[in-house]
Amino acid sequence: MEDAEVDLRNVLGLLRRQLRLIVASVIVVVTLAGLVAFSLTPIYSATALILVDPSRKNLLDPDAQIGSGVSDSARIDSEVEILRSDNVLLKVIEAENLTADAELGASLSLRERILTLLRLYEPQPPTAAEALHQVLNNLRNAVSIQRRGLTYLISVQGRSPDSEQAARIANAVAGAYIDDQVAAKVASTLSSRDILQARIQQARDAITASEGAFDSFIDSNVARIATEIGRPDLMQTRQQIAQLEANRRARSQLADAAQADLANADWQALVASLQSSALTELARQRTELTARLATADATDLDEQLAALDMSLRDTASLEVAGLRNAITAAQQQEAELRQQLRQSVIASALPAAILTDLYGLRQNAELARSQYQLLLSRLQDLETQADLQVADSRIVSPALAPQSPAFPNRPLIMALAGFAAIGLGIALAFLYENFIGGFTSEAQLGAVLKTRVASAVPRQKARADKESLANLMVAAPLSVFAESVRRLRATLQQTLRNGKPAADDDKGRVIMISSTAPGEGKTTLALSLARSYALSGSRTLLIDCDLRKPSLHRHLGLEPSHGLLEFLDGNEMDGLNGIISADTMTDATFIVGAHRSDVPTDQLLTGQSFARLMRAARHTFDVVILDTPPVGPVVDALYVAPVADAIVFVTRWVSTSQLDAKQALASLTEAMAPGTGIVAIINQQDRTRASYMRKYGTYYTELQ
Repeated sequence: MEDAEVDLRNVLGLLRRQLRLIVASVIVVVTLAGLVAFSLTPIYSATALILVDPSRKNLLDPDAQIGSGVSDSARIDSEVEILRSDNVLLKVIEAENLTADAELGASLSLRERILTLLRLYEPQPPTAAEALHQVLNNLRNAVSIQRRGLTYLISVQGRSPDSEQAARIANAVAGAYIDDQVAAKVASTLSSRDILQARIQQARDAITASEGAFDSFIDSNVARIATEIGRPDLMQTRQQIAQLEANRRARSQLADAAQADLANADWQALVASLQSSALTELARQRTELTARLATADATDLDEQLAALDMSLRDTASLEVAGLRNAITAAQQQEAELRQQLRQSVIASALPAAILTDLYGLRQNAELARSQYQLLLSRLQDLETQADLQVADSRIVSPALAPQSPAFPNRPLIMALAGFAAIGLGIALAFLYENFIGGFTSEAQLGAVLKTRVASAVPRQKARADKESLANLMVAAPLSVFAESVRRLRATLQQTLRNGKPAADDDKGRVIMISSTAPGEGKTTLALSLARSYALSGSRTLLIDCDLRKPSLHRHLGLEPSHGLLEFLDGNEMDGLNGIISADTMTDATFIVGAHRSDVPTDQLLTGQSFARLMRAARHTFDVVILDTPPVGPVVDALYVAPVADAIVFVTRWVSTSQLDAKQALASLTEAMAPGTGIVAIINQQDRTRASYMRKYGTYYTELQ
């Protein structure tokens, strides 16, 4: 559970160590975001605001403007959907002639342009329906319509690379919506009017039928009524009405016949039917003139005939009009007499049966007349309302051409890119430090490997060519390099005290030096550590256990003919004298190697010869240091690990893979004996002399 806890110091240390990577990530991401943001085509956005008034409006009755209550919200949402409808957008396309617009008009798609450029496609002009559909889609993508919260406001947003175009689109959509709303209300009113007109004709027919039924009843029963109530004058009135009806019919037939003769220019028939002296005289003159035209050819006679025909037509029209007027006067007189007869009959003391029938007929006539008047009044109201309709919505804020683009929002993009870059940099730093990159500090090494870290050995140059850096332990004992090795020795001493105890007081301690991969400087570090122990007065033995690629003899400047490989392979204790060497700079003792093995050597390290060698070394020396091959390429170190009391795990600064180091350390942990301590160290750390001298300059001596 402790390993799973987040250590703030470790996190801050990670950020500090990988600050360059984080800064580089921020610079790269922000630069790319800036390039993208400034390369995008600016899009301007203009917004028109529409206020929807859900109350019902009637200019003829202002007091009737009431709201619809809880349904107002649904009404506003419905208006939003109407604004988004194809009907409104199509009217905008027609009003603004968008089919010929360079931006919203029909054009080739990106895919078609690419194929055309590659000459893989021959563009065909779209049909009218296809072009209209494409313009409709373009306009729909350029317009955004939404309700402002729970208010009665609807925003119509137009987008375009041209600021003027964006405002024009938004205002056009808003205007088309208002016009469509008024047109819809007018159409609804006229539709209601047309329905009422059909009902009015039915009501008129009902009035005629009811009035006719009333008059027919009186006509049928007038003789009986006059006899029972003693009113002979009612019969006289009825006879007058009948006489007027007969005269009216006769005159109507005469007028219709005269009108037909006039239309056919049949002057003889017209004179005969109308019996007018003026028409008779004009007809006689026309007959004489026609006879003269038959015997002479004169242009002035034709003109006189045409004038006579005109006079005949005008006179006949006057006569027919007079006849129509007489018919109208007769109808009025007939209506007056019929009304007088009705009133006289109703005012008389009629028998109950007749009175009941008359009352029913009269009520039917009154109801038909009342319904007709109501329908007629409503029809007049609808015709007036059709001319007085107003929209339920109005534009409260027309769209204006914006001064700055809405997209891309470069400050926002750069800010988001900055935050994203910081997050990406931290993520990359975490991945690099824990999975990909090498170790850069002691804190990082300890946090990743979860083990104790002794020190960081700085990168150092030898005093002369082909000279081992381990010579600095004697030649420059106060150097940073020598101090870091002594710090490793001190850490090992603590680890050995806290680790598994020795079998007896005289038994020496075995320290194993290993690493993940070749070239990490473990042999130099092993030699330096051996000399450090020797300089401190400990009897020290350094054994080059790298049978695959021994290198200790080169650091010592030796060219032995036999080494540890030959000793283990020959299994003769007498052979030690030929492979043991003494250090010329300290009292340390070395067992070196001479040749590389061409066969697997793991069985040699697990044999009896190596076991006897280790027992003898423990009893003879205080400290036995084993320089083993790297864990990654070969398995020899895993067979040596059980005999070690402490293991120094060497990593190279920014070079050793963290994943490989974890795997190698896990292999060593499984192979070593219980109680064995492991100490990690960073080797060849690239840290400038100034960074040391800044804090501890008076404690170290500089190399010459």
